[in-house]
Amino acid sequence: MIDLSPLSYSQLVELKKNLEVEIVRRKESEKQNLIAELQNLVASKGFSLSDVLGTSSDKKAAKKAASTAKAQFRNPADPEQTWTGRGRKPQWAIEFLATGRSLEELRIA
Repeated sequence: MIDLSPLSYSQLVELKKNLEVEIVRRKESEKQNLIAELQNLVASKGFSLSDVLGTSSDKKAAKKAASTAKAQFRNPADPEQTWTGRGRKPQWAIEFLATGRSLEELRIA
């Protein structure tokens, strides 16, 4: 066990921050090592991870295409910015509505 009593509050806070960063780094490293081990194991049996797990780029592409929604609203100040109407309202829509105007005014025809 590590004796932390000689450390000051600021040192403890810094240690905590560094510890959290190291935990995230190690978790990612462990995950990558596990993926490599699994790939080697399934390859030795003549499969790929996507074969075993039932994932493939075709399924991912189909799912992404099916979940992509068409833009319903456009920012009048910057026509490049659009919103599907799903999820959180973008900040530009919130600001537009705060002026007392209607969301319908932003609807793409």
